[in-house]
Amino acid sequence: MKNKRYRLALLGLLLLIAGLAGTVAIAQAPAHLVVNTAFLNVRSGPGAGYAILTVVPGGTTLPVIARNENMTWYQVQSPAGDGYVNSNYTVRRGDFSGIPWDSPVNLPSGLTTAAAAVAPGDAHVVVNTAFLNVRQGPGVGHPVVAVVPGGTVLPVLEISLDGHWYMVETAAGNGWLRHMYTITRGNYDDVTQTGISPHIHSVSDSAILGRAPHLVVNTAYLNIRSGPGVGNGIILTVPGGSRLLVTGGAGNGNWYEIETNSGPGWVNASYTAARGDFSRVPSASSRLNGATPRAITNIARLHIRSGPGRSYSSMTIVPAGSVLEITGMSSDGIWYQVNGDFGTGWLHGSFVVTRGNVGVMGMTG
Repeated sequence: MKNKRYRLALLGLLLLIAGLAGTVAIAQAPAHLVVNTAFLNVRSGPGAGYAILTVVPGGTTLPVIARNENMTWYQVQSPAGDGYVNSNYTVRRGDFSGIPWDSPVNLPSGLTTAAAAVAPGDAHVVVNTAFLNVRQGPGVGHPVVAVVPGGTVLPVLEISLDGHWYMVETAAGNGWLRHMYTITRGNYDDVTQTGISPHIHSVSDSAILGRAPHLVVNTAYLNIRSGPGVGNGIILTVPGGSRLLVTGGAGNGNWYEIETNSGPGWVNASYTAARGDFSRVPSASSRLNGATPRAITNIARLHIRSGPGRSYSSMTIVPAGSVLEITGMSSDGIWYQVNGDFGTGWLHGSFVVTRGNVGVMGMTG
């Protein structure tokens, strides 16, 4: 009986030690992410605008190297090398307490050199998060200039068009930060808003009287682009109420070519009100016939990529039956360069039917 009680006590002690050892092992496990979606993109930088390095399947374990200030994007080790993943599609495991921030420059706590002379009435922000990235441009896709700690005071120089980003002066130079992570202080009356042009009418207001096709901007501000799609550069930005003479269309009713006193451009019709007679507005798709090289998608959904390969980021997805002008071909003949509402992109030739004189296409990639 004694031996039995002794064996039971010994067994209980061994189980307790094993349990404690397992707890310690779990607590000290290196920081890693477990993919909990079917597939997850690993990108070259901390944002959806960066190129895709590889795609990993659900359940993949990715050791963590660094994190950004809002802990949305983590730098991880992957089969294709170091890259970034969106943590919203992962489960965190291990000890993250020692994981560093992903930025190259860290400013000391307190006032920066530039902020030391900020007067109470001057426009400035106070960082109210533990750490905040200051970037080269107004968006998370831009590289980080510096990481500033909470409480840092930074003079405000400009405000982005959408009002979400402020250009500030730091000891590491000028950069942009997301204002939602700051407290604003001072007088902003003299702070300029980037990208806003004076009120732009059509080349001649008289040209849009009567039934001439024109658009009236019905949002606060609207970008005019160099081509029919958000992938094209912004020529200028016009305020609400601007009237824009229509000279052409993309063929799907989403984008229109317009004329301004700064030259031609393209606008997204979703943010405008159409006025006048559009029945005779020429369509860009009307050119896609005869010998014009063109691709017709024969798959339900096809990615248009920023370059000739699956490693390039997806610009958009087009449905079956889309007709796209072919403007070039990759050196291996597998990928076609095409134009569409998205601008210029690339698609895989296996998923389209070609029409027109494709043989005249030059190798572009």
